[in-house]
Amino acid sequence: MFDTRSGSESVGKLKAMGFARASGGEGRRRSTLAATAIVMAIAVSACAAHGPFKVTRESTPTGPTTAQPGSAVQPAAAQPGSAAQGSLESYMAAVRKLSTEARAERSTTGTLEGTDPALKAALAASLVAPAPDTFRAVAAEYRRWRVFDKAYGYLERALRMDPRDPLTHEALARLWRDNGLPNVALGDAYRAVYHAGGSARSRNTLGTILQAMGRHDEARQEYTRAVTLDPAAGYAWSNLCYAWLLKGRPALATEACERALRIEPDLVAAQNNLGLARAQAGDLAGAERAFALGGVHPQALFNVGIVQLADGRFDEAAKSFQDAYEEQPSWADAALRARQALDEARRGHE
Repeated sequence: MFDTRSGSESVGKLKAMGFARASGGEGRRRSTLAATAIVMAIAVSACAAHGPFKVTRESTPTGPTTAQPGSAVQPAAAQPGSAAQGSLESYMAAVRKLSTEARAERSTTGTLEGTDPALKAALAASLVAPAPDTFRAVAAEYRRWRVFDKAYGYLERALRMDPRDPLTHEALARLWRDNGLPNVALGDAYRAVYHAGGSARSRNTLGTILQAMGRHDEARQEYTRAVTLDPAAGYAWSNLCYAWLLKGRPALATEACERALRIEPDLVAAQNNLGLARAQAGDLAGAERAFALGGVHPQALFNVGIVQLADGRFDEAAKSFQDAYEEQPSWADAALRARQALDEARRGHE
C-alpha cells in the first residue's frame, strides 16, 4: 500500500483537467468517481513498485516483469548474518505471522513435494548438492506456493552456509516484503547492497522496500542509482517510471517507461505504467492504447476500464471490468467497478 497523499494530489490535478465535468452540450457525464478511479489505478498498480520479480496480481494485478532481483530484509536471531533490525519482540511477531499464514496452506503441503515437478526437482538438487543457490531454489518454489515458513527455513539454511551472500539477503527481503513486512525487510535490503558492492540489482531491490514503506523519494533515488549503474536494466527504469507517477510527474514517468520498453518491449509492467502516466497527463486515448498493448490480462483490462470510465463510456467500462473479473474472480474491486459503471450507464440512459 502506498502513501495516499500522492494519490490525493493527483486527484486535484485530474479534476483540474476536467475529468469531473460534463463534455460538450450533450451531457456526457465524467464523474468525480472516474477521476478518483484513475488515481486508484495508480495505487493499485503496485507491481512496478514491487520491483522486477515475477508476479501476477498477487497483491496487485499488474503484469509480470521479466527480471528477478528482489527485495530485502532479514530475520534476526542468533544466526550469523541474520540479525534483523528492531526488537526481538517485533522479529518474533514477524516469524509468527509467516507461520500463521503458512497454516492455511498446510492441507496442500503434505503432497506438494511429491506432486509438483519443479519443487520436487529443486528438493532433489538441494540434497545432491547442498549450497546457497540450491537452497534458494527450493525456497523460491515454496514461495510460489505461498508456503512461507518452509521458504524461510531454506533461506536460513542458505544464510548459515554463506552469511555474506547478497542473493540470499535479497530472497529473504522479498519474502518479508511480500508478506507486508517491509520494515523487517529493510535490513536485508541494505545488507544485499553492501555485500553486492552496490549493484544495480541490489539498489533496485532496496528501492522496492523503501517504496513499500512509503519512503517514495528515497525509493526514487535508489532506482535512479540502479539505472545509472546499469542503463540496460529495464525493470529498474519501469520502477523509476512508477516512482515518478507517485510524485505526480507524468512527463518524467513517460520518459522512464519508454526507456524501459526500448530495452524490453515485452515488459508488461512498463507498458501498464506508461498507460498510467498518459492517463495522469490527461491523454486518455494514449492511455487506453498503452494499456491495450499490455496484452489481455486482468490489470490491462481493469485499466482500460478505468480510462473508459473517466471518458464517460460507461457501458464499455462495465464490460472491461467484468472481463477483468472473469480473468481473476478473486479480484473484488473489478466486480465493484463493473457495478459502478453499470449504475453510471443506467443513470445516463434515464
